[in-house]
Amino acid sequence: MNARLPLLICLGLGAASLGVWLATGMPADNAATPVAAARPAATTPAQPRWFAALPEAGAARPGPGMLADKKATVYGRNGRIVDLGGLSIAQYIGTRIAAARSGDARAAYDVYQAVSVCAANDDPVADYNDPADLAAFQRERKELTALCAGMSPAQVQERLGFLNLAARSGNKAAQIDVYMEGPYGRSVDLTQNPDDPIVNQWKDDALAYLKQAGDQCDHFALALLSTVYDAGQITARDLRTSMAYSIAAAIPRQRPVTQEQLRDRFGEGLSADDFSGALALGEQLGKQACPAR
Repeated sequence: MNARLPLLICLGLGAASLGVWLATGMPADNAATPVAAARPAATTPAQPRWFAALPEAGAARPGPGMLADKKATVYGRNGRIVDLGGLSIAQYIGTRIAAARSGDARAAYDVYQAVSVCAANDDPVADYNDPADLAAFQRERKELTALCAGMSPAQVQERLGFLNLAARSGNKAAQIDVYMEGPYGRSVDLTQNPDDPIVNQWKDDALAYLKQAGDQCDHFALALLSTVYDAGQITARDLRTSMAYSIAAAIPRQRPVTQEQLRDRFGEGLSADDFSGALALGEQLGKQACPAR
């Protein structure tokens, strides 16, 4: 798959699940929508694991050497631009950490965003067909590592607490990021340790936050909910609900999906009654999320 195409890879879901999200797309003008990540998606392993990457087609990326200038564009782990104002990561969070730790949701999300730049430096390196592309990526990672000088592993992990604070405040972007980060902020095999209380709490929170963001007419959250119900990893698999959310996700974008498209994607997995029920549920969810549309 071309790394410049819009994509969501939730490892272990497969191409069919990916197609649901790709059909809904993600517009560039949504402030809560991740923009081009500075890293390509990692290769899908044999075993299902939790991991996500979100590049968007056509968005600018820093070239090799650009990050030596701290005013160059820097991207967080979620793919959104982080404006460091010419500061290093440590300097940037130093201006906000006191407010974040006192409960300021905006400061907490700013700190999360900045520190996530450092978390992404430990992500797996994707397979590259062109050695020159790999060399450019490695130079970029080296520059990002320098930008993160002085950040400890404990500080990098602390970002998840700030993220959850922002999500609880109703920040749509943060609510989506809770889902994207996974339970530990790293690749995790959700089939292992099914009784892990941290994983189970994250599943409940991630689903609830996606629904909260979706109820604010965020088409990306609605599309992710379609993927979630199709995958069956954080909640029981439910194709009827997955189809309904794919319908709802198209409403904010004003690009409704046709019944022919829906039958191609869901027809074999749903009975005629369930298909009709999904159509009705999708309309209901869409009106609930986007009453003015």
